[in-house]
Amino acid sequence: MNTFQITASALEGYKNAKISDERINFLIAQANEQLDEISQNQEMYSTWLEEVDAPPKIDNIILWILFMSNEDICIDYINAFHKDFRKIIPISDLSDFLFYVIYLQKIKDITLDGFEYLSEYEEDGLEDVDQYSLTNTFLHIQQSKEITFEF
Repeated sequence: MNTFQITASALEGYKNAKISDERINFLIAQANEQLDEISQNQEMYSTWLEEVDAPPKIDNIILWILFMSNEDICIDYINAFHKDFRKIIPISDLSDFLFYVIYLQKIKDITLDGFEYLSEYEEDGLEDVDQYSLTNTFLHIQQSKEITFEF
């Protein structure tokens, strides 16, 4: 996972500048609500757990990232639960959540259940989210280094 390679100072700077506690709390509430909704359909929930090969003990944040970064699961979720997303979960939600999980691990020394599994998980959708998160961080770093020249 490329985002895990970001230095602690860059993680701290990006988190403080771009991802508010309100945003994280919103994402956590959204993930919990959607996972509760999914778990009401036990057959679908079990099938999706098998599809992502989730470990027995996994944090809801990580499980939501695994589900929603899987395009097939995401589309099935949108269709089955009649969600009004533009056919996908916004990648910015996934990116912010992925960044937050890594921030917790590296800065706060808080390891969510399933973090190791997530960090080794290989799936195209999660790779796209990882690249998006990394690119956002690099863009922020570049912008923070820019200075204005007046002639």
